[in-house]
Amino acid sequence: MRVNILTKGFLSPNARSWLHPVVKNKSRLSEMGIELFFYLKDSEEIKFCDVVIVESKFIKDLWAVDKSKIFELLINLKTKNNKVFLYDLGDSTYSWVLEALPYVDKLLKTFIFKDKTNYCMPLDGQNIITNYYYKSGMIQSNNSLQPHFFLKKKDVNLLDKIKVGFNYTFADHSSNSNLWKYDYFNRLLRRSFKIYSKMLKSIKDDEYIHPGINRSQNLSCRMALSGYSKGVEFHREETAKILSKYLLTNRLNRKDYFAEIRNSKVVISPFGWGEINTPRDYEVALSGSILLKPDISHIDTWPNIFNKETVVQYKWDLSDLSDLIDNIISNYKNYIHFAVNLQDQYKHYSYGKSGQDEFCDYFINMIKN
Repeated sequence: MRVNILTKGFLSPNARSWLHPVVKNKSRLSEMGIELFFYLKDSEEIKFCDVVIVESKFIKDLWAVDKSKIFELLINLKTKNNKVFLYDLGDSTYSWVLEALPYVDKLLKTFIFKDKTNYCMPLDGQNIITNYYYKSGMIQSNNSLQPHFFLKKKDVNLLDKIKVGFNYTFADHSSNSNLWKYDYFNRLLRRSFKIYSKMLKSIKDDEYIHPGINRSQNLSCRMALSGYSKGVEFHREETAKILSKYLLTNRLNRKDYFAEIRNSKVVISPFGWGEINTPRDYEVALSGSILLKPDISHIDTWPNIFNKETVVQYKWDLSDLSDLIDNIISNYKNYIHFAVNLQDQYKHYSYGKSGQDEFCDYFINMIKN
């Protein structure tokens, strides 16, 4: 089976994270009957295959200018003998490419709603987080809180096209990962798909810091407060107010940040561009700290390493955050199993052959089913 992938390459963080396991397992997938070919530009030959995957980053710039050209691209890629998939790399459960559903066979997405009817409702401010704070009366409406596109009742059958892809668990989120280095050399190399593909590394064993009670710092939470949707900014600002009696939340350089979370018992990870904070939540899994996050039980993703067994979760209105912090610090031994479970699940998928084999099996099922 031939699979052609239309991508912008390794230019964006999300693209680097999702391409990482695909490229690294290219040979293994070939042995299992999947031949992968990557294209950085649209061409007539792309359609001659069994499956075309169009990465959302490839169409993002054109989407705001002329959506009709995107739809035309997807239509032109379709033949009688192939399938056309659109892969949404967005961080949020909401999808900004819902309008493309009629033109594709499948919309794959890193994180989706367990309850897909959420795609049939207007969500103010582009995501369910801002929508929650607005509907709860915790923030006021303004021009930035316009509902985005949602499926009408007559199009509800299109919900079946929305499927879970794979998330960023398989990428290298360690302190030395070149996926997250922004120096001139790495930024230059990312422009060459061929060269950068050969530089992808697996996480080293010593990057997994074992959870334990010998940590001198109770809490860590480093975050920016602006640059997000209005609801997420409100969420972060309110979180910072609560945390002000415990710690400083200003950002650190990468070296000091990793040193801090490795020495912290608990790391608080508020909402960011999406419900899962990439790469922070994966970095916490590496650090062996307890991950404390807002409730993410509405998410469907794979592999689902962030769950009720691995993450301590608090309410979106933050009403129980302070009490949870005090309780965890006072009873750390009773909570450390969350950190152990999270790191065990993360290590299973990100380190070693078994996790890579599961990825390949999942990728093949994702393509064929």
